[in-house]
Amino acid sequence: MNASKKWRLGMLLSGRGSNFEAIQEAIEQGQLPNTEVAIVVSNHADAGGLMLAQSKGLKTAAFDKQQFENRAAFDRAVAETLQAHQVDLVILAGYDRIISAPLLEAYPARILNIHPSLLPAYGGKGMVGIKVHEAVVENREAHSGCTVHIVTDVVDGGAIVGQRSVPVLDSDTPETLAARILEQEHQLYSQAIREFIAKYFAQEGETDSYERNALV
Repeated sequence: MNASKKWRLGMLLSGRGSNFEAIQEAIEQGQLPNTEVAIVVSNHADAGGLMLAQSKGLKTAAFDKQQFENRAAFDRAVAETLQAHQVDLVILAGYDRIISAPLLEAYPARILNIHPSLLPAYGGKGMVGIKVHEAVVENREAHSGCTVHIVTDVVDGGAIVGQRSVPVLDSDTPETLAARILEQEHQLYSQAIREFIAKYFAQEGETDSYERNALV
């Protein structure tokens, strides 16, 4: 890995951006060395995470899906913006859109997402946000957690980069479980990004090296 390079992250978010905030804090505290947020992109101009990024002096961009004829056109515009800001790695931090071909092809095996379950359990289309925790509690699972994975054309189906587990308590509601898992997300995501960069970029030009050598 090129130790002198600063790896540039492109953050995609739709809401308050708590995972983005945790990652930015990790960068500021030196826990993510040689890493910087190049741009924060949202599909909602009034997203809390976008406003937070602006308050920190970071570059931002917002895209309105109504201005694009289809998902592919939207993602092509996002990809072009990320590339214009020399983004190396794309981080989904509470992004509520499914990624389509133009963005996947622009950043093959270079898009990470965090999901609030222990994938492959409780993943796939429809398994988002509180719905995941409702299903876990309803099924009386002993454990749940969060997973960082590479984004592919299969929803929640890419190689796993890292996971953290938490017990599901008898007293848990979907909301209390979600809050405890979110705490773990904030710790896991920065760790996973650091490990991904160290492993993936160890051999520049090997665009699928991490897929072949996934941690788990």
